[in-house]
This record gives sequence, C-alpha cells and structure tokens, in this order.
Amino acid sequence: MLWSSRRVASTTRSNQRQTYRQSIELPIAVSVDGLPAPVYATLVNISETGCRVRSLILIDRHRTVEFQLRRQGPAPLILRGAVMSRATPSGGGGGYEYGISFNGMPQSERNALSQEILEMQRREAAARAQRNAEVKQAVVPNAQRRRSVRTTFSFPVRYRFGKTSSPAEASDISTGGLRLMCQDDVPLGTEVEIRFRLPAAVLDIFPPSQERTEITPFGPRTIRLPDNRRPFAEMLLRGRVVSRFAPWRGREVYGVQFTDIDGYHREEIARFTHAVQLQKLRNQ
Repeated sequence: MLWSSRRVASTTRSNQRQTYRQSIELPIAVSVDGLPAPVYATLVNISETGCRVRSLILIDRHRTVEFQLRRQGPAPLILRGAVMSRATPSGGGGGYEYGISFNGMPQSERNALSQEILEMQRREAAARAQRNAEVKQAVVPNAQRRRSVRTTFSFPVRYRFGKTSSPAEASDISTGGLRLMCQDDVPLGTEVEIRFRLPAAVLDIFPPSQERTEITPFGPRTIRLPDNRRPFAEMLLRGRVVSRFAPWRGREVYGVQFTDIDGYHREEIARFTHAVQLQKLRNQ
C-alpha cells in the first residue's frame, strides 16, 4: 500500500511519520461499527498513533473499529480507532489495506501501547539472534531465510527427482517453499517435483461467499465477496533442495525452495496460511 502524504506550504518539515511503526504479521478479529460479526484481518504494522490492517472484507472509510492486541503476560490491549484510508495492496493478492488512526487515545493507553511496541522490537531482535545461531549450526551455512509467512501444518505429498516418485510428508509451508520429510537421501541442490493438495478443513474459518451493496459516487453497486471456502486444487510445483536438517522420526528432513511458482499458486498457499493463522487465533 502506498501511503499518501500532504505537503505543507512554506515549511521544510519532512513528511515522514513522527512515530515509529513496527512491522508485524498478526491475525486479529476486528469489531466494526455497524457490522454484526467481527472482520478477520491481519495487522501489518502498528505505532502509537495508528496501524495498517489487511483484510478481504470491504470496510467503509471513517468507520469506528476495535480490536485486541494480545500480549505475552498482561491482559490484551483494547485498541480503538477510525478507518482513515483504504487501498488495494500494491503486491496484489486481493482484498484491501486500511490505515487506522487511534484518535483520542488516553495517555495511559498510549503509554501501554508504546511499551508493547518496544517489547515487540526486543522479541524481534532476540528472534534474529536465535535464527543466526541456528544458521551457524545448519548443514548448509548460507541457507536462505524465508521471505514469506510460513505455517507449520503437516500434509501428505508425492515427490519425484530423477525417475523416482515416492510418498512423503510436508510441513512449514509458505509461498517460498516447504519442509519435506522422506526416506530418501537427496543431495543438496537436487531439483524435485512435489505434487500435493492443501488440506481444506481449515477453510471453514472464512465467512461464506456473499453479495453486498457498496455505495459509490456513481450509485449503488453490488459486489461479490471472494469465496475463500472453495476447496484447493491439486498442485504440482518444482523446487530445489537448499538445506538439510536433523532426521525426524526416522526420516530425512529437507528445506525445499520453490523455483517456478506462479501467481495463482502463491495466492492459494497464502489463502491456506492465512486460514491456519485465523484458526489458531480463534482457538487461543
């Protein structure tokens, strides 16, 4: 999302934000004024004065919204604000991104939010240090870090390298790759084909597809919300073995990076990982 900013005449002040924004990918349930049920969304970033939220559901500008920011230990923070902007994500994938302003937040709540953002930074730094330590212990010293949201969820697959096709199990999937558990000794750098169908049971977390009326400058317009409950089709993806981990339950474990994944398959895997995240949020 491209954030718009205004230039103020006769001033040299920078149009950069005055408060630090912490990047985060956190599933949340947002209560929207006027809507009977919560809207499931992803918190993209947050600061003392506002946040950015991504959702498949259309929310009108200037609507009052409220959601819980869960913390480790203390009770969740109840954050309230108003939708100030709406745009389509620049990276594609459907849905909307919203800019929310925490106008009128009491100073005590603002201080608590500031402290939580500081804790997020500390946890992020600790996680980076842990990842760096794990990289040093890996078989492949330059194993690549994932650049997309990953979901630990096991499911059966078939994989093939050379003329051999065998059943296996996959987990830790993202749009960038997955973790493959099999019986074979697969050399690093090997090109593999993986055939699988993502589990559809998690899709019940999404609301049923429906139509709604949106008021536009040109009059009412009926739009159909995306059918995120549709079952997954079988996928056949190619990848490369880029890392090797310690054996697990008598099987070899490899990190596979997708090499030719297209936009459709990226969106389908993202739909699956988002559903798993929402399901974990509901079960907390």
